[in-house]
Amino acid sequence: MNGDRPGGDATAALREALGDAVRPDFDAKFRFAAAGGAPECVVEPADIPGVVAAIDAARRAGLAVVPAGNGTHLRIGWRSRAPHLALSTRQMGRVLAHDAGDMTVRVECGATVAALDAALAAAGQWLPLDPPRAEAMTVGGLIAADRNGPLRLGYGGVRDWLIGVRAVMADGAVVRGGGQVVKNVAGYDLPRLFAGSFGTLGVLVEATFKVRPRAAALALGEWTAPTLAAALARAQAVMASDVQPVLLEAVNESAAEALGLDSGASVLIGVAGSPPHLDEQERRLAALSGGAAVRHAPERGDALLRALREFSQPADDDALVIRVGVLPTALPPVLAEIETAARRAGVVAEIAAHAGNGVAWCQLLGAPDEAALQGVAAAARAAALRGGGWAVYEAIPGELGERLDPWGFDAPALAVMRRVKAALDPDGLFSPGRFVGGI
Repeated sequence: MNGDRPGGDATAALREALGDAVRPDFDAKFRFAAAGGAPECVVEPADIPGVVAAIDAARRAGLAVVPAGNGTHLRIGWRSRAPHLALSTRQMGRVLAHDAGDMTVRVECGATVAALDAALAAAGQWLPLDPPRAEAMTVGGLIAADRNGPLRLGYGGVRDWLIGVRAVMADGAVVRGGGQVVKNVAGYDLPRLFAGSFGTLGVLVEATFKVRPRAAALALGEWTAPTLAAALARAQAVMASDVQPVLLEAVNESAAEALGLDSGASVLIGVAGSPPHLDEQERRLAALSGGAAVRHAPERGDALLRALREFSQPADDDALVIRVGVLPTALPPVLAEIETAARRAGVVAEIAAHAGNGVAWCQLLGAPDEAALQGVAAAARAAALRGGGWAVYEAIPGELGERLDPWGFDAPALAVMRRVKAALDPDGLFSPGRFVGGI
């Protein structure tokens, strides 16, 4: 797609083709603005034929298509380089099949993660992914943005549980990838391809997941530390011990304050299972820490878990949020560099790291000016690269969004990604320019 405005009244043509599924009102456009760029209109089909019709109508109207559920990730990435419509699947939210015996579930991609969780809870099962904003995030958004949360250490990510997808492609074809049962996964691995594709390959309409029995309980312990570096060291000690955490979060003093902890830098340790198992894990943690680690009461632990889960969301409109990914052993030097750069620039850096996975979330707040904020962001990316990883700017405030590359990705894999995009979406219909390298 090019960046020319579509000829004629594109919205009127879409309404003629799609009826009430088209929403041209300001509120809908504002809600589904991608990286600050408002769509020409919003389309909310109720079924797969409606998605196919919307894609066909967009082509005829000269519009690109930005797939969306409830728009929870549209702030991430570059602005679409072509006039577009936002295609929301949020009217497609049914749980289509739940086989509790085979422990699989097939669901429409407009269902929210919270709604899916509620449906599975009736059978004592769950999809063990804990992304932020579960009440709003759709299953399609969960897959397209490859989201997870602090429980990734114990249960993995989207690719570990997704076994099948159904998607509408740029030519209107409805394709399936993967399978619908655990032992019948065949064909091209479209599910893994769509995970983290940010709406650039097609419109996800159905997904099939493995699920598992819901944990009887989850307890949260805390082991304070004088610095973030010390907290990361204690996290590594937990990993090397006979404690069996499903969550291991190292937070600096600023993040601890934001989370409601009054103890300064800490490592938070989550364990899951039956009450006797939790008691045994508490005993082992106490022995490892010399009695310094404490177990939070259930209500307090639940509140901290919710706060940890939501930490990746921008604290306010002026926050710049960075996702850093490196080997767990590289976290200490990389995060130390970010803290130093922020301190010198007069910027508050709240840092919470999935210490067992090597993923860290950094909230940069209170910058004296944009130049200071931009400098710290650049320092964070440089530190991540020196650490053998990467840094993505997931939220960029104000006009910095026009100047900062949100992805900063220029690896040999980019050439492969461009070929995949060209094969599946040769005309650049879906989210043109949003993803890494202008994909």
